[in-house]
Amino acid sequence: MDDAIVLLLGSDPGRSERRGEIRGVTRLEKLVFLLEQETDAANAMTETAEYRAHHYGPFSQKVYQALEVLRAAGLIQDSAQASATNEDQSEYARVAGNDAAPAPYSTRDFRLTEDGRNYYRALVAELPLGVVESAEHLRKQFAGWPLRRLIRYVYERYDEFTTNSRIRGDILNEG
Repeated sequence: MDDAIVLLLGSDPGRSERRGEIRGVTRLEKLVFLLEQETDAANAMTETAEYRAHHYGPFSQKVYQALEVLRAAGLIQDSAQASATNEDQSEYARVAGNDAAPAPYSTRDFRLTEDGRNYYRALVAELPLGVVESAEHLRKQFAGWPLRRLIRYVYERYDEFTTNSRIRGDILNEG
């Protein structure tokens, strides 16, 4: 999982986002999900994220654990910042608990550190070219999408991961 996150962070997202940065833990989690589901990157990964249907669609505890490992290793910066909505906050609160969650209307943004950028370059040198290209294509495809649109995309294509969702009706505009 660590490598999948670093691969996504380091991939070129085009003009809509900054390379080396992903805004929001929910966005990052859904991008890792799509990396596994829609690219050949899963073939190069030594472990899967083990996504399951959860309250907010596909959820992986392994992604959250990998983020903590990467932060502790100094490969990423993880900062809470003010956000216009509580979409990102709501999932984090349910995973980590309300006491551990940042203040309401905040989000966790992730950025590669200098060591993280060096690790990304070493990782890319070892991965098959198709895997790196797949990750970059995925980043460019979804770069700049509002979080709600990204979640809707995932919900519409991976219904089996929305069976326990508390927000399914709202996301899919169901009554």
